[in-house]
Amino acid sequence: MTSTPIIKVKSPGRICLFGEHQDYLGLPVIATAIDRHINFSGQLNSDKKMTIVMPDINETRLVDLKDRFEVLRPRDYIASIIRVLRREGVNFHTGCHIEFSGNIPYKAGSSSSSAMIVGLIRLFVKLYNYSKELDTADIAMLAYQSEVLEHGEPGGMMDHYTVSMGKVIYINTTTYEVQTLREGIDGLILANSMIPKEILEVHGRIRPTIERAISILTKIDPEFKLADVRVEDLESYYKLLPESVIPMFYATVTNHEITRQALEHLKQDQLDLKEIGVLMNQHHERLRDYLQITVPKINLMINRALEVGALGAKINGSGGGGTIAILAPGREKQICAALEEIGAACYPVKTDPGARDV
Repeated sequence: MTSTPIIKVKSPGRICLFGEHQDYLGLPVIATAIDRHINFSGQLNSDKKMTIVMPDINETRLVDLKDRFEVLRPRDYIASIIRVLRREGVNFHTGCHIEFSGNIPYKAGSSSSSAMIVGLIRLFVKLYNYSKELDTADIAMLAYQSEVLEHGEPGGMMDHYTVSMGKVIYINTTTYEVQTLREGIDGLILANSMIPKEILEVHGRIRPTIERAISILTKIDPEFKLADVRVEDLESYYKLLPESVIPMFYATVTNHEITRQALEHLKQDQLDLKEIGVLMNQHHERLRDYLQITVPKINLMINRALEVGALGAKINGSGGGGTIAILAPGREKQICAALEEIGAACYPVKTDPGARDV
């Protein structure tokens, strides 16, 4: 094979601002891509295999192009990407050499896995000259299929759309409609507790509980829709539900209302950052007290950030550890210094335009 061009792609991490543990229930979310990235380079060659070098985790993956991956190993996203893209019509006709590395915190709720998947999909469709024109929403859907649907995992699609499309976006997770709210938000900080998140354990506890509540209410009223429940109606629903599901049902409904309020604020030309901070704090209180997805160090970090002057702070991602998102315009240095004193890693971040070719 004659020399082929090197293709380069970059893919960002993300912060969930509002709607944590809502997207897999068909409720909306508001998120932003952030300027921490995974950087990819790839080149076709005449081999009969794909070589993928991942220095961040000290691994090299060799993929036999004859492998159809009829049985997927848990969380083998490279295999699931290839399965999805083959069904889409991508022809992996020859080998390639790929390398990627980055600075998105790993297993920390800031979408390092989704960034990897979105980036590889962009790289593959460029490398193999896929004839169909794919926009950022198309790539997001292929990434969602590769990470969640192929593996039967319990997550939603927020990560894939945010990483692929960038900016500050509102995602209707029922219709897959995405609305860009703003080019960016000033004063964001991502802070890592250095405690790995527990996505499968947390999702495996919360999602079935909420779905049980939905099932009970749907049997009573076949027209029931979770998105239609308002905070003022909660007491009437409590009478119909077992006590064990009420805290999570309350958190889901009130977090939906917080997301609606945040949407209206973020649509305004002049953004009231203090009010956004208040809503972030309210969102986190429900995640902490009712969904119980935090750990002591996360709580300590958030309390410390607020003491030092943050307008708002919340856990970022599925929970059980990982990162927090902080809104603190003008106080980034002071807050990072305070969090580093208690063993956290801290990164002031800016909004990113999304996954792209470079």
